Amino acid sequence: MQLFHIFITLFTLIVTIIPAGVARADFVTIRVPAYSDGTHSYFVDLLTTALSKEGHLATIEQVSDIPHLREWTMLEAGELSVLWLSRTRQRDKRYFPIPVNLTNGLVGKRILLVPSDQREAYKDVKTLRDFKGLGKTGGFGTQWFDVDIWKANDLPYLEVPQWRLLYNMVAEKSRGVDYFSRGLNEIADDTTLHSGLVIEPHIMLVYDRDYIFYVSPTRPKLAALLLTVLEKARDSGLMDQLIKKHWAKSLALLQPETRTVIPLHTPQ
Repeated sequence: MQLFHIFITLFTLIVTIIPAGVARADFVTIRVPAYSDGTHSYFVDLLTTALSKEGHLATIEQVSDIPHLREWTMLEAGELSVLWLSRTRQRDKRYFPIPVNLTNGLVGKRILLVPSDQREAYKDVKTLRDFKGLGKTGGFGTQWFDVDIWKANDLPYLEVPQWRLLYNMVAEKSRGVDYFSRGLNEIADDTTLHSGLVIEPHIMLVYDRDYIFYVSPTRPKLAALLLTVLEKARDSGLMDQLIKKHWAKSLALLQPETRTVIPLHTPQ
């Protein structure tokens, strides 16, 4: 990625010295995943709006419900242009990282999706030790960053290649998974889409990580462009506006300020 940072520096220098009126709008095509639960909507809106604000015309091509491990290989091959993922060193080596946090930390604030008869099972949890004492097993997609978090905190977990199966696995209570941890920005619609599940109302597990955009290694110019427009979107308040637009109702429903916060150690 050292070459990428050199490229970014040169790109920024060139943009700076171009006289006003000489630069023209880019027509940008970006291929991203889309999900039936709509969790891609904020990220697509952010890409489209941030580019538009800087005079670029974006065409967003959406590919529906790809298995998440397949998404990563498609990104590497250039079949997808952009993914939003928790930042890790391994991913930084594999793709172009755009080092702009995308959710103001919401994705690192985890709420539990549990079977409907387990709504009060966590009400006495006040510490990580209490949480461990319940002996509950969390479910995650294979190679999710959450797996590293749960492992670092000595918490039981199960990895599932097809992560969308976790909803039924939790609801059925016979598949070895007691809860599905979801980001504060992700969980609000889950119970309407998946019967037999409820949002646990008492606790919030918190780790120090956010989503960033990763760009295909086949698209270095796109990576440089997105770094520029996303920094401006963050600094101008545009990103905050879009977060409020997409997730204000969810935050009001989930009431994070009333929950017991359980900090989790975040491995570097």
